[in-house]
Amino acid sequence: MKEIILDKPFLSENEYFLFEEKSELKHEYINSTLFEMSGASMDHNFIVINLLFLLKPAAKNKGKQTNIDGYKVRTPDGNFFYPDLVISEPKGEKYYTEKPILIVEVLSNSTRLYNLSDKFIQYRKCNTLEYYLCVEPEKKVVYFFRREDNNEWIAEEPYTDDEAIVSLPSLNTSLALKDIYQS
Repeated sequence: MKEIILDKPFLSENEYFLFEEKSELKHEYINSTLFEMSGASMDHNFIVINLLFLLKPAAKNKGKQTNIDGYKVRTPDGNFFYPDLVISEPKGEKYYTEKPILIVEVLSNSTRLYNLSDKFIQYRKCNTLEYYLCVEPEKKVVYFFRREDNNEWIAEEPYTDDEAIVSLPSLNTSLALKDIYQS
């Protein structure tokens, strides 16, 4: 991620939203600093589209909202991130939700470490978040994290087999790896 240096720091979230509306690029807002988001590969887009088609009906049946990469998640610390896909409680704000249930990130060489560590630490502060799914775009590997009833996070063994199933009980659905990677 590339830090953006501006003439003046943002004084408010509203200034960030105004800047973001005019910008041709997306920026995450972390500790009052802007970080430019990179573009996506074709494999990345296939995965996001597949997950959207797989998850949206389940989310809708549970009365939840599904958004893709242009909609932000606001953490309790006031940081804003662009996940690749988020299922959240309905009626979020115009530009973001503070109540994610499932967050999906498609990894890349430049984001892998950050998404699996620092970004995940920020996302876990959202007390509604139940699932965090990180998908490798160029090889069949899915990292899945789930919150237990005692508020502890469990890291499942990475899913690598085509027939592997990722279970999302609170959404009353599951995902087969072969469907995530279908082209």
